[in-house]
Amino acid sequence: MRCVVTILLQYEWRHGTPESGTEREIMQTNTQPDVANSAVQSDVFKENQFRLDALPPGSALLVGDTAVFNVAGSLCATQAKCTHQGGPLNKGKLDGSTVTCPWHGAQFNVCTGAVLRGPAAEPVKSYRVIVEGEIGRVEKD
Repeated sequence: MRCVVTILLQYEWRHGTPESGTEREIMQTNTQPDVANSAVQSDVFKENQFRLDALPPGSALLVGDTAVFNVAGSLCATQAKCTHQGGPLNKGKLDGSTVTCPWHGAQFNVCTGAVLRGPAAEPVKSYRVIVEGEIGRVEKD
């Protein structure tokens, strides 16, 4: 995802901000490292969607402002920022259904949002993940 942001910022610096939303969407679709050999090259995803193959078991993925976790094949989603000081939970260590914030070590259950260990005192918001074929979607009610 960092590559997409870098490419988009470099493009905007050289050519100005894209005038149409379509141009920006096209630039954001090629998030895979090997786009030329990708089975699906032209998918345009909404901010809350992702490809399932981008999220293997035991990993996390930033999808918009949410972190999606693959807990042994079950998908759970929470807000991406720790409630303690805003650390990036998608970059934290995932052990079963527990994520550890990389900044200060707060732990949360990624399926319920519950705080398992401080310094965080407030739970993170949790969201439902819907799977349709090879695409996942975070629903924020």
